[in-house]
Amino acid sequence: MRSFIVTLVLIISCVQCMAQNSVHYSVEPAIANIQDDYVRTWRRLGEMNGYRIQIAAVTGTNSKSTAESERYLFLSRYPDIPAYISYMEPYFRIRVGNFASRLDAYFALQEIISLYPNAYIIPDKITYSN
Repeated sequence: MRSFIVTLVLIISCVQCMAQNSVHYSVEPAIANIQDDYVRTWRRLGEMNGYRIQIAAVTGTNSKSTAESERYLFLSRYPDIPAYISYMEPYFRIRVGNFASRLDAYFALQEIISLYPNAYIIPDKITYSN
């Protein structure tokens, strides 16, 4: 009889635990408005301080075409990470990513460092993404 009661208690407690498998939350309208204003403001600005990874800097004859081909090669290997070319005399620099924090950039650097051993993190203006 005692084992029957213990078994019954265990079954009832398991059923109650299984009934609580979803979470619902509601956002106050004022907080939702603040979030929407934040997103609209950053979209209007378009840029913010962040980090990118510089994978190469080329100079010399045909440096622009070399930089473009290196960019396309990177994009073929990592299609989810945007790549940019900028020019600061005398170098064409290939920088990748739009990282809001240095930690995010570090994780991406660990992924690409095997193919680009001279890559490093650099502060840069990045494109805002929600």
